[in-house]
Amino acid sequence: MVVFVIIAFLMLLVFTVVYVMYCFVFCHPVRRRPDARHIPNSNLYRAYKDIMLDGLDDMEATSCEEVSILSEDGLRLYGKLYDMKKGAPLIVFFHGYHGINAWDGYGFFKLCKKNGFNILMADERAHGKSEGNVISFGINERYDCKLWAEYAVKRFGEHTDVFLAGVSMGAASVMMSFELGLPESVRGIIADCGYSEPAAIIMETIRGMKLPVKPVYQIVKFGARLFGHFDLEAATALQAVGKFNIPILFIQGSQDSIVPPSMGEELFKACKAKKERVLIEGADHANSAMADYAAYEKAVLRFIEQSK
Repeated sequence: MVVFVIIAFLMLLVFTVVYVMYCFVFCHPVRRRPDARHIPNSNLYRAYKDIMLDGLDDMEATSCEEVSILSEDGLRLYGKLYDMKKGAPLIVFFHGYHGINAWDGYGFFKLCKKNGFNILMADERAHGKSEGNVISFGINERYDCKLWAEYAVKRFGEHTDVFLAGVSMGAASVMMSFELGLPESVRGIIADCGYSEPAAIIMETIRGMKLPVKPVYQIVKFGARLFGHFDLEAATALQAVGKFNIPILFIQGSQDSIVPPSMGEELFKACKAKKERVLIEGADHANSAMADYAAYEKAVLRFIEQSK
């Protein structure tokens, strides 16, 4: 009897640890989603708060249309469509993990408004106004990217040049979506500081927290499977880029503290399609456009012009 109680207690303890880890890594309910004006006082954003708030003001002052789609698993996903110029290229943008379009999309919005491009800024599942409480590091989000691309083509027509762009998890999701079959109107992908694999970025984060990588990762992976019903290793950007037949622009800060630049180099080498890699000197994770907007704009405009 005592042995049974001990075994039951240990099983309950393991179950609890797995669930707590799962919630910490993957769950993002509405109550935990940040206000766009409450910019974290972190190393990533501290120097750029004024720029980010100015960008937010510009977004709020610019006319847009709220649009939505239904995900394959029944979630209502929302986005904002800024229709700047009839017949212009359209960028469909995806933010990062725990991200906000007003933060991660600063560079793309500014670029589109200045140069007369149209932009659809999607709230990824479990972010912004979109439904869902679980973030899957691109495993489920890649299907949403494909659906948004299809929506864009249906909305603007097959002759409109569409570019998929993303930052961090958004970039990884966009790259992984290629394997699902994107519309022919998608002319290229712009991946800003995207990671190579969901598993790899989670292990990199665990390593940065000074925790034992392999056992903690196995707990996280098991939690994703048990409670989230997804496999963290079901898809990778690294595998996807090896199958690309459309151009891709890789952008990353040279001082990225979250996604190692070596990961970007790995993706660049694995890609067999037309490609370009731009390192923004001195920029950290997801702030390349704020660190050097001129270089960012130049790289993106050149890529779009060459890929149309």
